[in-house]
Amino acid sequence: MRDRFTVADLFSGAGGLSLGFKLAEYRLAFALDVDWDAVRTYKANNPDVPWLSKDARKVLVKEIEDVSGLGKGDFDIVVAGIPCEGYSQLNRRYDPSDPRNYLFLEFLRIVKALQPKAILIENVPGMLRRSGGLFKHAVEGALRGVGYTVFTMELNAVNYGVPQRRERVFFVGFQGLVRAFAPPPPTHCLPAKSILAYLGKEGVEEPKKCLTVWDAISDLPPLKPGEAKENYEDPPRTEYQKIMREGATKLYNHVAPRHPEWTIKHIAATRPGESIYETFKQRTRLKWDEPSPTVPAGGVRPQWFFAHPEQPRGLTVREAARLQSFPDTYVFYGSMIKQRILVGDAVPPLLAKAIAEHLKTYLREL
Repeated sequence: MRDRFTVADLFSGAGGLSLGFKLAEYRLAFALDVDWDAVRTYKANNPDVPWLSKDARKVLVKEIEDVSGLGKGDFDIVVAGIPCEGYSQLNRRYDPSDPRNYLFLEFLRIVKALQPKAILIENVPGMLRRSGGLFKHAVEGALRGVGYTVFTMELNAVNYGVPQRRERVFFVGFQGLVRAFAPPPPTHCLPAKSILAYLGKEGVEEPKKCLTVWDAISDLPPLKPGEAKENYEDPPRTEYQKIMREGATKLYNHVAPRHPEWTIKHIAATRPGESIYETFKQRTRLKWDEPSPTVPAGGVRPQWFFAHPEQPRGLTVREAARLQSFPDTYVFYGSMIKQRILVGDAVPPLLAKAIAEHLKTYLREL
């Protein structure tokens, strides 16, 4: 039974999708991104993967074939976390003419030439609702037009062992699939009535409890604003922390943001789970006993969104990476602002792994 499949990651960013597929034992055969900090981070963590740093609108399919050593029909699956700024409900300056909204056409151009057996596109749920569902129907119709049977699903990372409530939409397409596609069964954090619907199905176990902020980051060394630490001070306290720390001998990206004194006082006076500012409701202090809200990418300014549940400061990049399910061995490069963006833009690797493992059942039939 075949269990090794090749994957190309377009718009790879820091590599969340790639890492998930790698954990599911796919062979990473190619990666593409235009952002140099993303490419540097990706290459440092995936040194054996062929890559190009180039705008997708300018890359030639022959370049992909030359760099990867693979041609038409050789890729099992092509995946892409297509830039989502234009679709995001957080983007108050939404513009239907934003060229980032049409980068899926470049994905389509490359897919049409490479003819992989399957495709996977990830984006924010806002893509389904903006412009009356225009983009959703455009993506589905375009993929059907080049021979793919398309299925659309919304998944929440918290249901797949990620300590974060993060909803995302995925478009899955197959060539020659003869049966309907079903999303991967949730493994975590389902209400009782939903659990009953899954119990008794073949291969489905009772879902586990939600993973929380405590499960994710409670072992990391405490920091004062502006402080950094490179060594662990406590052993892992949860199974999740053991997994995140496996193979790590040094702590990377654990640098606390610098804050003025009034910001420190604001955070210290805020109870966990509440907004820190009246005018920026999305900036909250996390609660130990709940999953994190969606970790955002932030913007080009040195802004942070979530404060530590106990310490009067914003999260470090490593803490955000833990909430995204990146292991501690995964190092992020660039300025702190860029590191935040790379972490927040990524697909949680454990969510990607769940999808990748589930897709194998279908890829074996193609």
